[in-house]
Amino acid sequence: MQYPPRNKHRSPETLFGRIALELGFITAKQLLECVRQQGLSKPRKKIGQIMLEKGYLTQQQVEEILKIQKQNLETRTRHPEARLQDSIIGRLIVQLGYASEEQVNEALRIQALREERGIFCRLGEIMVEKGWMTAQQVIDVLRRQNKQLMVCPFCKRRYNVVNYDLRFTYYCKYCKQELQLPREIESPGADTTLFLDEEKNK
Repeated sequence: MQYPPRNKHRSPETLFGRIALELGFITAKQLLECVRQQGLSKPRKKIGQIMLEKGYLTQQQVEEILKIQKQNLETRTRHPEARLQDSIIGRLIVQLGYASEEQVNEALRIQALREERGIFCRLGEIMVEKGWMTAQQVIDVLRRQNKQLMVCPFCKRRYNVVNYDLRFTYYCKYCKQELQLPREIESPGADTTLFLDEEKNK
């Protein structure tokens, strides 16, 4: 299987800030403030050092972010965005007490092995498949990241909608039908991800 270059489009500094934001350790305003300060610092400081100095992060949080960052920079995958999201979700699962770190690591290992065979599954699907979490618990983790599972009633594709907002209507990328909230949650798996500015109208 051919993979893209290891670090393509994944700057360590950008990745660090994004992970800190998605884990809920900092706000978007704090991140922007630190990025601006980094641009003015001479010699240039690492973004994590600035966040630590400002008291936005603890040393333990910095180490947790660096662990996820290292894991993703070293991973060769056809699905870098999904793998990053799953690494972050894995940390949240442990923090919320829904599963152990050992179970999350085992699920990530299974995910990597399946991808080598050309099969890509999301972390939440594997956790439910193994009986370590319920589908509803996975959905709860997604909602804590301001994500919402939605379904296309026409082609049945499932989406994780990032920065979900009730004021907007979201549409399927493929058949352009309006997405709906699932009536029953049987599986937390999604075929793709929609971000804030994609396929939506007020």
